[in-house]
Amino acid sequence: KALEVQIRQRLELQEAHDDHLIMKEKKRIAELAEEEEYRRQLMAKFAEDDRIELMNAQKRRMKQLEHRRAVEKLIEERRQEYQRLKELEVLERKEEERQESMRRAIVEQERQRLLREHATKLLGYLPK
Repeated sequence: KALEVQIRQRLELQEAHDDHLIMKEKKRIAELAEEEEYRRQLMAKFAEDDRIELMNAQKRRMKQLEHRRAVEKLIEERRQEYQRLKELEVLERKEEERQESMRRAIVEQERQRLLREHATKLLGYLPK
């Protein structure tokens, strides 16, 4: 029976892990697609703004290169902002965990103190 429960738990953990990996990969693919769409929109906007079609070949290549650099810079800034937000979330989560562990420690200390103070009155009622 215990072995069956242990095997079932292990299978559930494996399934949860696999689901997590699948979700992570889907999210990564969605982010890449979103970034590519963003890049395409920016390039189209820049091209429209400068009316690239009206320029001669050399100027057009230079302008397109300039646009590509600008787009990459904007995307990198976006990535950095996203990374900064993720790091902030991690720090907040760690702080919450630290506060929760402090709360648990205080509750446990108080529980122990109450038990010490009132244990003699509860002698027949406490579990072994």
